[in-house]
Amino acid sequence: MSREAGRTLVVAVVAGLVVGAFTQLGQRFLPDALQPVTNSISPWVSLSFAVGAVSRRPLLAAVGGWLSLIFALVGYYALVEAQYGYGASTSSLVLWGAASLLGGLVFGPAGWFWRNGSTVQHAIAAGLLAAAFVAESAYLFVVLQPEARPAAALFQVIGLALPALLGSSWSQRRLAYVAVLPSLGLAALGYSCLLIFGSVAAGL
Repeated sequence: MSREAGRTLVVAVVAGLVVGAFTQLGQRFLPDALQPVTNSISPWVSLSFAVGAVSRRPLLAAVGGWLSLIFALVGYYALVEAQYGYGASTSSLVLWGAASLLGGLVFGPAGWFWRNGSTVQHAIAAGLLAAAFVAESAYLFVVLQPEARPAAALFQVIGLALPALLGSSWSQRRLAYVAVLPSLGLAALGYSCLLIFGSVAAGL
């Protein structure tokens, strides 16, 4: 392993631990209206996206993206254990372990292509991340309303702003907004699979 690859993986591990710990702390200290933010997927896959963006190669981005989510789980449940004296259930580990694998392998490379790919690849990656927030906003609003409306609105704003924020030219921004539409189908499929898998994992 090269020194640069090692540094990337260390960044993924440390960032994952920090995000996991802060997620747990957010569940404890944020007001009720924003609690869904700390129990959501989009902020975590954004971590994988960021790790992928600082990676030198797509394969390293995939591995780093996956590791960041795995160690976010470690950081989260380690803090739960330290504070409350109990750890994760088998069903939770299976569900979120599978979600971490899928999320890391998708959003890690997406971050790499956003930074290093062609204009079209850049736009697709930005649209994919934006779609994750928009889709989760819809889920929060439709399934968990009305208590989740403030969190849903926040995610909607983030999702609609990301193509503009992540683009470095007007053409990239326009393409990214176009890419959000098909990416929403993929995001909806991902959330549906997660819900189905979660019901299966709950029986473990």
